[in-house]
Amino acid sequence: MSKGLLFPRIVFCFFLISTLIFLPSIKPSMVYAQSGTENPSENEIVTTAGSSDPIYYDVPADYWAFSNIQYLSNLQIIKGYESSSGDKYFNPGGSVTRAQAAKMLVLALGSTPKANAVSSFSDVPNNHWAVGYIERAKELKLFEGFQNGTFGPEDTLKRSQMAKVISEAFDLDFNNYDPSVQVFYDVSKDYWAYDYIAKLYYNGISNGSNHKFTPESLTNRAQFSAFLSRAINPDFRMEVQDPTVATAKVTADVLNIRSQPSTTSTIIGKLSNGNIVTVRSISGDWANIEYNGVVGFVHKMYLKLYSLDPSKPLLNRIIVVDAGHGDHDPGATVGTTYEKDIVLKVSNYLVGYLKNAGAQVIPTRTTDSFLSLEERVNFTKSVDGEAFVSIHVNAASSTAAKGTEVYYDTGSNENGTESRQLAYEIQKQIVADANMYDRNIKDSGFYVIRNNDIPAVLVELGFLTNAEDRAKLTSDTYLQLYAKAIYEGLVEYYKK
Repeated sequence: MSKGLLFPRIVFCFFLISTLIFLPSIKPSMVYAQSGTENPSENEIVTTAGSSDPIYYDVPADYWAFSNIQYLSNLQIIKGYESSSGDKYFNPGGSVTRAQAAKMLVLALGSTPKANAVSSFSDVPNNHWAVGYIERAKELKLFEGFQNGTFGPEDTLKRSQMAKVISEAFDLDFNNYDPSVQVFYDVSKDYWAYDYIAKLYYNGISNGSNHKFTPESLTNRAQFSAFLSRAINPDFRMEVQDPTVATAKVTADVLNIRSQPSTTSTIIGKLSNGNIVTVRSISGDWANIEYNGVVGFVHKMYLKLYSLDPSKPLLNRIIVVDAGHGDHDPGATVGTTYEKDIVLKVSNYLVGYLKNAGAQVIPTRTTDSFLSLEERVNFTKSVDGEAFVSIHVNAASSTAAKGTEVYYDTGSNENGTESRQLAYEIQKQIVADANMYDRNIKDSGFYVIRNNDIPAVLVELGFLTNAEDRAKLTSDTYLQLYAKAIYEGLVEYYKK
């Protein structure tokens, strides 16, 4: 059982019919005996309030889930508590247990607790307040217990678990949307509840907050009420919008917005350098964007993409790491020390740092293999790279030459300005972290950076021909420092 829950799919065909029959009977000022999620040993609360009058003193009319809670109360699916002074309250921030959820779902599907129920679970005694609901939930295949024969009636539900309960209870699908597009940045596609959470989004049941779903946080009573009311009654559902996958800054002087992802399609708008757009989806070289109400397509090459999670600026960025030389091409050589081996180690360390930061990092080589310069550029384009970092080691006839320098190209590279900014950030970090002599950043047309049209840099870590630099370049500790510095430079670049 995944994540401590077993919630098989429910196919409860009469739900919609019972809902349609039952809902019209809700009228203002009717009297309802509340029989909700709490222990029924408490006094049953009878309310005569109209549907627009607050039932609970802690759920005023301007509370975000007011209508949802009122609705479920009128359906007799939830009830609140009664204080010693007789005031009715709901405790909207309180957690939801499995027993409470079982009860709400049974009632939401138009069923009733099982009479004279005998518990199937070792931790649910026959006199437990929810035994009838738990057994009915089991019968309807809303819930199952754990492999050890327990049910966990007092276990609280996380938001991810709640998503699974509701998604399966109401047999939700993706509502004709593309499930491959990640909806929330804190719910990755390999997360166990990704599909259930996406189904809630695409059915207008949850839209998270600031592109986050917080799947591991607990579900509170107000949230569960909102989600359940939206699942029952489409009138409560929110408008479904294409998810935002990123924001982006335009890097071209002028960028056409097109009606379709093609350079031959109709131009429906124009963007200027520095404009910030909302990116709704990305497919290959093209991004579906929105700007000032205009929705269309632009070439991804001219966008600097930003993560929706400010704490993870490299999240989902496609970064190509290129270890120079390889195989029969050793690069700079001093004795038996070869550039190709040094830069491969740095590259592999860098790949690890980037992966841990959530980047989609793609190395051109991970072994002692060889690619031509053209193959390195073509490879980068084939994977739709968004940034390119080529790692090298320098050499000179003079043993006095030392230090770090990073190259960029503004002569041919369409993103020369962005390349310069990336070079600056990486240079700054290497000089500081590895205590290298600063040879500054330089504009030069090396093949792999001039023939790329994304931000592309070529890093010369140091001089193998200089004793001081060579001591660092042959130290595993410093190779990790170089990699970490390049990583930090990328982080700083994507923060700006």
